[in-house]
Amino acid sequence: MAIDIVMPAISPTMVAGKLVRWHVAVGDKVRKGDLLAELETDKAAMDIEAPEDGVLEKIVVAADTADVAVETVIGVLGDGEAALAPAAEPVSEPAAAAADTASAAVEDEPPMRISPLARRLARELDVGVDGLVGTGPRGRIIAQDIREAAERAATQTAAAASRPPAPLAAIAPTPAIVPPGARLEPHGAMRRTIARRLVEAKQTVPHFYLEAGCRVDALLALRADLNAAQAESGSEVRFTVNDLLVKAWALAISRVPAAMVTYSDEGMIHHASVDIGVAVALDDGLITPILRDAARLSPGAIAIGARDAIEKARAGQLMPEDYTGGLAGISNLGMFGVSSFAAIINPPQSMNLAVGAVETELALRDGAPVEVKRLRLTLSVDHRAIDGAVGAKVLRELKRLIETPLLLMA
Repeated sequence: MAIDIVMPAISPTMVAGKLVRWHVAVGDKVRKGDLLAELETDKAAMDIEAPEDGVLEKIVVAADTADVAVETVIGVLGDGEAALAPAAEPVSEPAAAAADTASAAVEDEPPMRISPLARRLARELDVGVDGLVGTGPRGRIIAQDIREAAERAATQTAAAASRPPAPLAAIAPTPAIVPPGARLEPHGAMRRTIARRLVEAKQTVPHFYLEAGCRVDALLALRADLNAAQAESGSEVRFTVNDLLVKAWALAISRVPAAMVTYSDEGMIHHASVDIGVAVALDDGLITPILRDAARLSPGAIAIGARDAIEKARAGQLMPEDYTGGLAGISNLGMFGVSSFAAIINPPQSMNLAVGAVETELALRDGAPVEVKRLRLTLSVDHRAIDGAVGAKVLRELKRLIETPLLLMA
């Protein structure tokens, strides 16, 4: 019996991926668990394994094809008999959207075909599937069909209630104007996903901002002492300023219980641990691996966890559970000399802390001018989940921990 090999959905936000390469050719025998193909999502590179023993009978989507929709049939696994017949020419993603022509329709199959993921999403999003036209193979209803139906319903409801202006996402894109001598580089999967999520975040999350300046002389001295002790002990672990800031940030949130929440349409989610997303800049975008339960981690454990997460992110080895969810984020541009900035909140998180550069300023000590080290913090807060006074308490606690860093070691 032939088995369709489909583009898997490996994260809640994935709608399409790039089929990078095939590890086997038509006619090759494979065992269950053997690597069939490699795909690239907006976050990482993943492998597709053989679901059963068999022979690769057909390649439907060719290697190096971008924007292959989730649940599109990319190949067929069978007993090998079909592989003896002339193979169909692989099609690229534009044709894969109409993949029902890649294999013959089954006359006696039920009129309603819906994937398990789509069925679950339909229940969660309260979307009726009767009359819904699927865009998957042979008219199958896939997850993207459900998401689009939910978006259409939400837009129609909002329009009927208040007739607001059309959201940016609904406006048809303006064709690019490429001046002479310039070139147009198509967006990759990661950049498209970043753009979509940032637009959604700014359209749907009501941000407000709080700022504070902190003296960091004691924090820098503590970091120097810790690194000297690590070197003397023979340890290869070294602390960055950001490692200590992550610890302080997580600890500050944990000490203000009203801030340990994120918003959902169904109700407020009260978190049991402080999971911090640490922004990592990549060549083609930004990703935020999550340090779980960071308030309870030692500074050393945070340093090791952050280093490992950064290495995995840059190698494209993060799994969906490594970067989804979280309570709050932190983004540090101080190493680029940026004095201060405001970061966009990364849903479903409720806060994002922007850290500027350490700068030298003059201050008075016992009536005499002295040089001090300061940095500026800007806190972005989701006003649906956290009110101004609660955000201010978190920032006040964070300032206290940074200026009295021995509290981080308690």
